[in-house]
Amino acid sequence: MESAKPDEPEKSGNEKDDSAKSGSGNPMEMGMGMMKKMMGQGGGGPMAMMQKMMNQHGEGAEGGNPMQQMMGSCMAMCSEMLETMQRTTALAAYAQPELYQLFEEWLAAREDEVLHRIEQAGSQDPDALAEMLSLSSASVMVLLARLKNQGKIHLKAESIKAS
Repeated sequence: MESAKPDEPEKSGNEKDDSAKSGSGNPMEMGMGMMKKMMGQGGGGPMAMMQKMMNQHGEGAEGGNPMQQMMGSCMAMCSEMLETMQRTTALAAYAQPELYQLFEEWLAAREDEVLHRIEQAGSQDPDALAEMLSLSSASVMVLLARLKNQGKIHLKAESIKAS
């Protein structure tokens, strides 16, 4: 947070409130002034203000407080994002240069195997390739995309006809 600038005198509490009302001053002061006004000078911080806002909204048509439902949804999304970040961070501990090199070598060997099977058959279904290589269809699609980006294969799409 910023304190008063050296060449400006310190403002009193009332002067700070006046600057927040008039729109001048720094944004933090303005926000705090607005929060105090909304909270009825009761203070309590942002969480108290959020709780007050949630309680001010009436019951929705579905029988629940819509603000509480929205906050629950937002909190669930934030929780999921944090869990994903934690998993990524945990995996990053294993991403050593030697392991990365070994993975690249393994990936190249799998690409060569996919390419060899395509050359033998002329074309291949990704699901059939996945079964032959004991990989998931998603993994085979990654290998095919890499081979396509390297200019080693052409991909062809077909529509799936409804039965």
